[in-house]
Amino acid sequence: MQRSDWAEAEMLEGYLDGFNLDSPEPSQNRSLSYQHGFANGRADKTGNSRGLTFKQLNDLVDRCLAEDRAR
Repeated sequence: MQRSDWAEAEMLEGYLDGFNLDSPEPSQNRSLSYQHGFANGRADKTGNSRGLTFKQLNDLVDRCLAEDRAR
C-alpha cells in the first residue's frame, strides 16, 4: 500500500471508529489522519459541530494527510 493510500485509509478508519460511540478517544500514538477522521466521525454521529468552517476543515485534511505521508 502506498503512503498516500495508507493516510487516506487511516482517516477513513478513524471516521468509522469515531462514528461508533463505544470507541474510545484516540491516543497520540494514532496518526494525524486517524485523529482527524475520528473527530469528524464523532461530530457527525453526535451532531456537534467541530466549530470549524468548511475551508478550515479542508485545510486540516490537507495538513494531516501531508504530514502523515511525509513520515
